[in-house]
Amino acid sequence: MAGAEERERLAEQRYTVKFLQKSGRTRMETLGIIRATYGEHAMTRPTIYRWYDAFEKGRETARLRGGPGAPITKLTETTINTCRALLVEDPSFRLVELASILDISVGSAHHLVTKILGYSKLCAKWVPKLLTDEQKAERVRISHYWEKKLLEDPEWFDNVITTDESWAYMYDPATKQQSKRWVRRGGSGMLKQKSQKSMLKVMIVTFFDKKGMIYTHTVPSAAKESKNTVTGARYKDILMALMRNHLPRKRPEYAGGNWKLHMDNARPHMCKLVTKFLAKKGIEVVPHPPYSPDMAPSDFFLYPSMKSNMRGVKYESREEIIQAVYAELKRLSKNGLSHVFEMWRHRWNKCIRLQGEYVKRTRENVTDL
Repeated sequence: MAGAEERERLAEQRYTVKFLQKSGRTRMETLGIIRATYGEHAMTRPTIYRWYDAFEKGRETARLRGGPGAPITKLTETTINTCRALLVEDPSFRLVELASILDISVGSAHHLVTKILGYSKLCAKWVPKLLTDEQKAERVRISHYWEKKLLEDPEWFDNVITTDESWAYMYDPATKQQSKRWVRRGGSGMLKQKSQKSMLKVMIVTFFDKKGMIYTHTVPSAAKESKNTVTGARYKDILMALMRNHLPRKRPEYAGGNWKLHMDNARPHMCKLVTKFLAKKGIEVVPHPPYSPDMAPSDFFLYPSMKSNMRGVKYESREEIIQAVYAELKRLSKNGLSHVFEMWRHRWNKCIRLQGEYVKRTRENVTDL
């Protein structure tokens, strides 16, 4: 029904263009009147100009010559090449617009675009950053470095501790996927009010290795929001607490600095205060490529998995949020986290194959292992 309304609206606009051209209006005047009258449903400027020029050259009919169900033989080599050029110039063309420009039916336009030219329409994908060639090359270089280290020493992973920080919210709305419910055939889905994340949140910092969680730090609450985050000085204090209180108790085999630290390139991690402290302690820092949360175990596994079960739950206080975080992390690391490091290796090998492009966050990253 919507398609029929769209075709009728476009037909009205073609007749309007014909009337305005015959009335002596210019192309610019015609464009302005069509846009003012039809708003967001107006034909594109190239389409309006094309029809204006056709009427100016003596065309009389405003009907599409192909019409509904026009034969595929209408798709001449010229039509095909014109359509290809249009899609290269503007991939956002709607089928009804292409049909109008090419003077064919919408069905023929669909056949031309999908079957003959092999196009399919996809939504844009969100990525952390549009990577430059240099950044892609750096992702590949570090991925090769990780793989080389592991090939030289199969136990290289065993003493790597990875760390990162994230927010945990008092209320984080459930996703549309989590809101799915079984209904009888022909029934309607439930209604759900759109919600926002709560203002109350807790910053957590986690450390874990193949064996499981080592230390989870919750940043103390402060009057000012900026003081709730992790600074270089605070991160150094967290590292000191890790080495002084938690490693001797949970990983005594790491005594004397017999471990490596993996962290991303966030400013608090890379500040001079922290790097000098780690160098003084003799801790090797595992490099990480820039703008690469898809290559950080905390970002591609730990935090998404933790927050998945916390979504849609309203916590009454900061203490309840912290309790929920600890419970989820305990559940996730119950049988160790060696599989996360295998996922990590799978991802850096995939990054190499993709020549530095982002690795998608899909189930295949787990099931392909």
